[in-house]
Amino acid sequence: MYDRPTITIIGAASTTFGPKVLRDILNHPQMGGSTLRFVDINEERLATYDKLAHKLNEYLETPIQIVSTTDRRAVLAGSDYVIITVDTGHYRTWQQDFSVPVKYGSRQILGELGGPGGMFHSLRQIPLHLEIARDISELCPGAMVMVTSNPLNRICLALERYADLGQILGLCHGVEMALYLYLDRVMGIDGDDMEVTAAGTNHLTWILDLRRKETGEDLLPLMKACLSRIEDDEQSLSRKLLDVYGYFPGTLDSHAGEYISYAWEFYGIRGIDFSGHLEQEANRWKYLRDLANNDAEWDKFEQAYGDQSELSAELRLDPFFAPRSWADTLAFPIIAALTAKESIRLPAVNMLNVGQINNLPRGVFVETPAVVDSGGIHPVSMGDLPQPLAAFNRRDIDQTELIVEAAVRGERNLVLQAALLDPVAESIRQAEAMIDDMLRLNADYLPQFA
Repeated sequence: MYDRPTITIIGAASTTFGPKVLRDILNHPQMGGSTLRFVDINEERLATYDKLAHKLNEYLETPIQIVSTTDRRAVLAGSDYVIITVDTGHYRTWQQDFSVPVKYGSRQILGELGGPGGMFHSLRQIPLHLEIARDISELCPGAMVMVTSNPLNRICLALERYADLGQILGLCHGVEMALYLYLDRVMGIDGDDMEVTAAGTNHLTWILDLRRKETGEDLLPLMKACLSRIEDDEQSLSRKLLDVYGYFPGTLDSHAGEYISYAWEFYGIRGIDFSGHLEQEANRWKYLRDLANNDAEWDKFEQAYGDQSELSAELRLDPFFAPRSWADTLAFPIIAALTAKESIRLPAVNMLNVGQINNLPRGVFVETPAVVDSGGIHPVSMGDLPQPLAAFNRRDIDQTELIVEAAVRGERNLVLQAALLDPVAESIRQAEAMIDDMLRLNADYLPQFA
């Protein structure tokens, strides 16, 4: 037997991440007997989430202990792990992050993580996470902190440099999504049968190796051949980068394109369907409330709210309590392995670069595979990234450092420096006007700039 951990999740009732946590607890029966402390500021959604969490115990041999609260300070003490998954405004602020810079001539494709929109997302998120970190430092200083919030690598760097925390991990399953939601279909091989090796910075990783798990067969030639036969516009930017540089982005067009100046030529400047996503978010919570109250039937959800095939498979709720082979969060495979002293390999963990990628700066967060065992979490040494790929990542790192400083110090000129370093920057005058407009619109979130 082994000690059962205490895990606090801040932002537990998020629309996207919340259901993934519950599914991953089911995926890892080692979590049975653990104490889960769920924190969220939305009382209504937290109540629904609490009911769903209690329903998990119908499926677990050893029940989990559940505490739910809107006050994180009430439950942080004694936590072994703290998972942070919070956002500021989400789709509403994201729509502003996209539309305002585009009005000033920016050719950003999404405005969530890269581009000027991603910069302002970072400026809002970093102070919030530093505030949470102060409570963690005071109440559970030895806890491992797992960040799944975006923009992930910028938040993690701010916590590393400006908070007094223990080990910090950034967790993102973007590489798994490419494997299980795209490459498996293109190549005709189940994602469970493939092992991917990708490295870079979060949301800008590159697939360096792809093998069949059982035999070790090199699948990169097959991947390239299959991608070369695609005739439509699907992942056209990523396929072009593969043609030019010989490597395929591990997070596909929508994420990798946020850090590439000419992505708009392939992806367009359209953002996402913000109103559609808000409607779908509301529908998901209606369904989750029904599920929590034992009133849900899956076919009725689709009859009421439409065919989920229009959604990314990542976001689909069906069937909610059925385990799946790949992790939704990456947090729970890590906790389960550390708790049970098992050894696992994860495709992507964001950790401080201590040499795992030689030709990227040390002391910043990079994304590589990692092995988890009784001794801890060990990033896999990747050597050097191919030089052109490293150049893309270094630019992202340089901008990340400026954005972190701007968020902490509240200096407009640092925001301007970061904006002009962005690949989509074309005009200093437009950048200055955009920054002033966005600082005004975000004044409630950014008091450090007052």
